[in-house]
Amino acid sequence: MTRPGFRALQLLSAVALCVTAVGCASSPHTVHPAERTGTAPLGSLDTLGITSSATTPPPAATTAPPPGTTAAQPAFTEDDARYTVRRYLSRWTGQPLQPDDTEGRYPLVCAGSVLANNPGKLTGTLSFDNDRMTARLTGDTGAEVTVPVTNSSTVTRVATFALRAASQGYCIEDIIN
Repeated sequence: MTRPGFRALQLLSAVALCVTAVGCASSPHTVHPAERTGTAPLGSLDTLGITSSATTPPPAATTAPPPGTTAAQPAFTEDDARYTVRRYLSRWTGQPLQPDDTEGRYPLVCAGSVLANNPGKLTGTLSFDNDRMTARLTGDTGAEVTVPVTNSSTVTRVATFALRAASQGYCIEDIIN
């Protein structure tokens, strides 16, 4: 196919697309580039290959804390603490709230914590009483959650979970009792 024939085919498909899509008859695509007046809109595909004097603006100033200080942790609630323990116990008893909710994908145990170094503190636990779970905030970034847990011998005891705020929510530091 000759170059003028190829150009006519391109122009025809652009006009057909424009007419069927928006019903326009005088699109910039229907005018030959040599006959166009004005400049193409910023970001238009018609400006490809055209050099521009546009520059990237300098980055805006940030409001990062001064070096040596830490950013404030977001405020987590008692409900957040209970939910963290509920997720942990649901995983432990083999009934995670979501099938893909695993420690590998969504860690709940604080890295380097007492619980991380002794993960078997709940060995033998088969169930827990979510309705009797209580939580209280401790200090600025911590919480304690107590919940009755039942083991394979049907003995129920109260377990207390010590939590601390982390970047993605609470993480569990230890299980006391």
